Amino acid sequence: MLSALVRQSLRHPWLVLLGAVVLLALGVTTLRSAAYDVFPEFVPPQASVQTEAPGLSPQQVEMLVTRPLEAVINGANGVETVRSQSIQGLSVIDITFREGNDAYRARQQVSEALADAIPRLPPGVDTPRLTPLVSSTMDLLKIGLVSQRLSPMQLRDLAEWTIKPRLLAVPGVARANVFGGEQRRIEVRADPARLLARGITFADLGQAVSAAVNVNGGGFADTPNQRILVDPGPSATTGAQIAAAVLTTGPGGTVRIGDVAQVADAAAPPVGDALIMGKPGVLMTLSSQYGANTLDTTRALERAINDIAPALRAQGVTLYPALHRPANFVEVALSGITVDLAIGAVMVFVVLLVFLRDVRVVMIAFVSIPLSLLAALIVLDRTGQTINTMTLGGLAVALGVVIDDAIVDIENIVRRLRGVTDEADRRAIIAAASIEVRAPVVHATFVLALTMLPVILLTGLQGAFFAPLGLAFLLATMASLVVALTVTPALALMLLRGRNPVAEPALLERFKNWHEGLMRRLCARPGVAAGAIATLGALALVGTLSFGSELLPTFRERHYVLQVSGPPGASLAWMRGTGEELSRRLLAIPEVLSVEEQIGRAEAGEDTWPPSQGEFHLRLKSVGGRGEDAALAEIRAALAATPALQGEVTTFLGDRISESLSGETAAIAISVQGADLDTLDRTGATIAAALRGVPGATDVTMKAAPGTPMLGVTLDPARMALHGVTAADAGDAIRATFAGQTVGQVVLADRAIDVAVTLPPDLRRDPEALGDTLVRASAGGASGGAVRLADIATISPGEARALIAHEGGLRRQIVTANVVPGHAVADVVKAAQGRIARDVALPPGVFLSWAGTAEGAAAAQRQLLAHVALAGVAMVALLILAFGGVRPALLILAGMPPAMAGGVLAVALTGGVVSLGALVGFIALFGISARNAILLVAHVDQLVLGEGRPWTLDTLLEATRERVTPILLTALVTAFALLPVAIETGQSGREIQGPMAVVILGGLATSLLLTLLLLPALVWRWRFSAGTTAPTAD
Repeated sequence: MLSALVRQSLRHPWLVLLGAVVLLALGVTTLRSAAYDVFPEFVPPQASVQTEAPGLSPQQVEMLVTRPLEAVINGANGVETVRSQSIQGLSVIDITFREGNDAYRARQQVSEALADAIPRLPPGVDTPRLTPLVSSTMDLLKIGLVSQRLSPMQLRDLAEWTIKPRLLAVPGVARANVFGGEQRRIEVRADPARLLARGITFADLGQAVSAAVNVNGGGFADTPNQRILVDPGPSATTGAQIAAAVLTTGPGGTVRIGDVAQVADAAAPPVGDALIMGKPGVLMTLSSQYGANTLDTTRALERAINDIAPALRAQGVTLYPALHRPANFVEVALSGITVDLAIGAVMVFVVLLVFLRDVRVVMIAFVSIPLSLLAALIVLDRTGQTINTMTLGGLAVALGVVIDDAIVDIENIVRRLRGVTDEADRRAIIAAASIEVRAPVVHATFVLALTMLPVILLTGLQGAFFAPLGLAFLLATMASLVVALTVTPALALMLLRGRNPVAEPALLERFKNWHEGLMRRLCARPGVAAGAIATLGALALVGTLSFGSELLPTFRERHYVLQVSGPPGASLAWMRGTGEELSRRLLAIPEVLSVEEQIGRAEAGEDTWPPSQGEFHLRLKSVGGRGEDAALAEIRAALAATPALQGEVTTFLGDRISESLSGETAAIAISVQGADLDTLDRTGATIAAALRGVPGATDVTMKAAPGTPMLGVTLDPARMALHGVTAADAGDAIRATFAGQTVGQVVLADRAIDVAVTLPPDLRRDPEALGDTLVRASAGGASGGAVRLADIATISPGEARALIAHEGGLRRQIVTANVVPGHAVADVVKAAQGRIARDVALPPGVFLSWAGTAEGAAAAQRQLLAHVALAGVAMVALLILAFGGVRPALLILAGMPPAMAGGVLAVALTGGVVSLGALVGFIALFGISARNAILLVAHVDQLVLGEGRPWTLDTLLEATRERVTPILLTALVTAFALLPVAIETGQSGREIQGPMAVVILGGLATSLLLTLLLLPALVWRWRFSAGTTAPTAD
């Protein structure tokens, strides 16, 4: 089949060339239209269920709202994990869908399950809201608005009713959350004394206000010629009209709403706030839809923002359009890796020209690079993959194989054509030369595929990251094989017609002569080669066991996230003042470009943060300054200089990756699960204390704060019975008084404004006013219709739980920590596990689970090792089938551990930490080394078994000499292709590919040593049985 493909390509070279041109054109078109991103979609689809439960305490929310909803969600098909948080008045359940399932169908099933649970929720609880599916990174853009001219309420109106609808209309935008400013509403502020004097309760007032603003459809009237709509409209649309509406009528006259309450435009009680560059403002966070392209959606958003920017300036609004722009990292990463690949391509061309010394021959070899890589990109694009740093990294690793395919073919063709003058023989010689190397190249290619298979089979977050890299590598390798079978011989026939290939460089000839002499001496002492292999293998093993490990490196996004928390129960005003202080310190750091803080939560946001919790986003300048590490040290120092706030510093991508693994944003997360909340708190505090003593652990935090200030109301059944008051009467009155009661909406122009019945602000801020709350006696009694709450209950100050977290339906407390730069995450986790096992005695019914990037790295490495073992078995079977015996397979595989020694040394010199990027580099290095070994042994077999040469040292030296050029060229070409990536290790966008390139570069040196010196000596000693003319292969 392979021979037929080569011969057909030589019969129709112009047709092959036309196909190559079409492939190039299609590839260029794909590059222009493909979706680009920094990483693949690395998190399974996620959604949240948010349920407002006004007035309910966290424990009431947990029992009455969260648990019933969790029960139906856990039973939905396609749900992987369910985590929840219950706070005062709000339940948020975060759902992660199972990888590989249809996310939209799974979300629909959750929606149907929620519909079944809604009737079981308590009265007054809002309908659960299922959020849209969001992408891995979620954030698209954070924009800030600050104005000296507009009031906070006007600024919030501008964001909610002008900017937000325009930006939500951009394709790819899932949601827009707004923090800060003041949300407008009409408040009917009841006067308790006037209500008491007239015997009117809050419930009466609420019903009257609702009736005043209620909108009823009027229907229509049909005349013989037309249909006329009847629109009665609401009786009240302004504060004055609401105040004039009738409340009650009776013998004492008509009582209007304005007689017992003040009606005013006011700000709704805030649940969050925002600081922009240290000043009060409005922050809008925009999230992307699942599957949306980050770059395209961001640029479309920016066009929309540019459209409304002039109107904002005209109103005196200062716009900060990119307080956080994840697309910056995408652009930097993609442009960086593209430039590195372009530089590498130029260096590859130069190396080929130096060695092959013929521009036409170089072009034949070089053209395989764009053809193979573009073919892989076309397949990736057609299968829905984005073009990202991982796919480009896979193509970069594949460069060596792609070039080797072309070099092996063209070098063999050129060598066979030297001295040939008869043009009629050229086609046959080119065909024979191509076919001669195809079988071993195919075997080597399948071995390469097996080496990369463990990466492709990775699951979870690790698989989402690295499988596209392995897939890109595999596609490019397979495409390269097809190109070598078709395009390379066809171009050789067309471009080398009438030309006698030039001789090899004199320097290369001298190297071959030196190499041959060294080989003669080494083959006389094969035990030395075996000893060297054993020593290198042992050193590689020892070095590997001494290394630390990490899931992923720290991404240099030049953007940091500070998650901070104040004392339990801290108010928004206190957090804002403290945030302004910290913002000033952060803005004084020379490298900091912008600072924003979101405090608490957005009204319709997915977070359950109380007012005492906030998050800063810091954007660093793209160039200049003392460097990112120095800036990070000052950021930590600024946080430490604000002792009122406790917090942690992470990068944005690190935050998202950690949160996807454990639901938390830290590198280490310890989940303490059980039934009793107080026991979980005590155990969590003990674990946190132990963790603070572990070297390398920092930012140790216990996530769920134990408590927040509370006023407890204990109802007295006897007094309630005396006054004819039920528990429901008291609960309704308390909720309406302090939580307020939204009774309707009025429509003003293009916006709907809530109307709420509540107390005046000064009374809402006075805890003692709780006792004066009027409760209507629905059951009748001695009170005559209304009674003060203090007359039927005892009111006492205390402490309540601020947040209750669940995972898998069980209560949990979370202890998190980050790792000090320079410490291996795995080492810190190992030390932490030892200390906690020694110092912390777990109470009955309490158990721990470890999560975060450290646990993710360990799981990925275990999975990778299992897949490597399976791939190793398959590889041995393939080699035995290819060579017809066990001995050559063992010779090839025995040399692989020493080939890794250079990569191990490279890791040791660059920090001694093995990330998954470095592991992939070792896998690729193994494949490249195995490929060279296979081709060498196969060429020996071709001379001895195929051409009947006697098994002598000269035969071995001839086979080795003929493989020197392609082996050297492949190593040099791969090295120069990856050198720019390796040099930029640690720079933005090269955090994963950099370690991978360093490992491959380091390993190429020992791989060359193995293939050109040590392996031939082993082949001479053990490949064939003794004999001179008819050797027997084992």
